[in-house]
Amino acid sequence: MSPIEASGPAGKGSRLLPDVASVTLTAWQRQQRGLTLSLMIVPTVAMVAVFVMPLLVLLWMSFGGGSKTGFSFQGYIDLAQPVYLKLLMFTLQLALLTTVLCALFAYPLAYLMVNVSSRFAQWMGVVLFITLWLSFLARTFAWIIILQRRGLVNNFLINIGIIDSPLELVYNKLGAYIGMVHILLPFMVITLIPAMKAIDPAYVRAGLSLGSSPARVFRDIYLPLSLPGLVAGSMLVFTLAFGFFITPAILGGGRAPTIVMAIRDQIQQLGNLQLAAATSMVLLVFCIGLLFLYDRIAGVDRIYARGAK
Repeated sequence: MSPIEASGPAGKGSRLLPDVASVTLTAWQRQQRGLTLSLMIVPTVAMVAVFVMPLLVLLWMSFGGGSKTGFSFQGYIDLAQPVYLKLLMFTLQLALLTTVLCALFAYPLAYLMVNVSSRFAQWMGVVLFITLWLSFLARTFAWIIILQRRGLVNNFLINIGIIDSPLELVYNKLGAYIGMVHILLPFMVITLIPAMKAIDPAYVRAGLSLGSSPARVFRDIYLPLSLPGLVAGSMLVFTLAFGFFITPAILGGGRAPTIVMAIRDQIQQLGNLQLAAATSMVLLVFCIGLLFLYDRIAGVDRIYARGAK
């Protein structure tokens, strides 16, 4: 465009400038779209290779893929046996009770870390994260030393005269529950802390200034505002507990068998890969279904929606 055209009548020059701007904007949008697509290719391929493909292979094996018998539903038919249904129900009970206990212990601990002085909260955070960095296996064997018949707990109770003979605290269901709660408790705490820090202290002060008791302020204000963190932590702990293997296998001593242990036996002792794959798929679908149902009933979005009302 010549200088005469640029300085000419407003109608002529004003028609040329928007056209140039629109062409430039369209080219920039195409470049951004191409850059976004190129950046999405690598993570998408990685997600498919690492997560989707193994699940598809597991699904294929659960229907007899790669076996001599060919396609069949035998793996899923074998799972209808009472022994596997009993294992599934105990695994569900273990995960639910572990989640409830973690919530009961983690809530006051997270509340303390949020409301104490920053220096003390930092030291508590250091201790919390150190427990996360330690190996699950090391912490599990540490509980054997603490809970065994001549361990620290039994020796202490005997020395102070509370009991006369050692208690059975390990190699049973009680030992499995203790180890599971100890290992999964930090996950609940670190999920609750951000939700509690997001609560404006002015809400609590307003409730107290209006004459409400501290217990009522906690029940009607603080607890509902912290529920999203509690729900998210419960879903995380339940998912981890439902598929846990090391701690129930060691601390349970064979008296706390779970469906995950059955998968190990199906592979190592029975050599039935189809049954193991079918059990894994049922475990996955069952866990996803429970989480979906839990989210529909008491999900984070619904809690926020009820709070807004």
